[in-house]
Amino acid sequence: MNHKSVSVEKVLKMVDHTKLKPIETERSIRELIEEAVNLGTYSICIEPNYLKYSREFINAKHFDLKIAVVVDFPFGAGTTESRIMMINEYSKMAEELDIVVQIGFVKSKQFNLVEEDLKKVVQAAHNNNRVIKIIVEDAYTTLDEKKELYRIVMQSGADFIKTGTGFEDKEYAASLGNKTGAQVENVRMMAEFSARYNPSIGIKAAGGIHSYSDAINLLQASGREADPKRFRIGASSTQKIKDSAIQ
Repeated sequence: MNHKSVSVEKVLKMVDHTKLKPIETERSIRELIEEAVNLGTYSICIEPNYLKYSREFINAKHFDLKIAVVVDFPFGAGTTESRIMMINEYSKMAEELDIVVQIGFVKSKQFNLVEEDLKKVVQAAHNNNRVIKIIVEDAYTTLDEKKELYRIVMQSGADFIKTGTGFEDKEYAASLGNKTGAQVENVRMMAEFSARYNPSIGIKAAGGIHSYSDAINLLQASGREADPKRFRIGASSTQKIKDSAIQ
């Protein structure tokens, strides 16, 4: 797949157009929705406090736009019970849920707890007929932790594995020799684990994606076709992605 084989319109159709900072306002969320419609993105990705507002605004305008909402974000520090409650509540208004894995248990090497949690949260999402994406926060994990975590996510029945939150601590990441943001080598490893454990899982790359070239490189690493059911991009710089393709 070369750069010219995937149009920028096709790339934009795989984008979850994102605003997740705690300082967002109703106005900035309305602008996000309008930008998403104008750019032709797959969805918006937002914090839960603006879920009701976004649902009502999209419905009133009859926009063809999905809502992805983040769950237990950005820390993945909630209990399984609280995470399931959030999934059940947010599923009333959002089509998709992006949930952070319980990072503390990953770092504690308590992978049995990670596995138990993911099976339950995935089941809760699917009971609500919702798409669920598991955020593995690559910047915080060693190679060995990634290998175990990717396998667990693949075997959980999740619809997508997602690289990160975009809110990673750079100093901690650097202490592990990691960069923040979506990295080609991690996406490539996700594709390898997918081939072994779950060929149908989608891959979502998020964090630091600012150009058409970034998006294409990550799509190529994923080994997936340009289909939003198979590959997704989380981006707040969606306009830059479009503009860089036109230059």
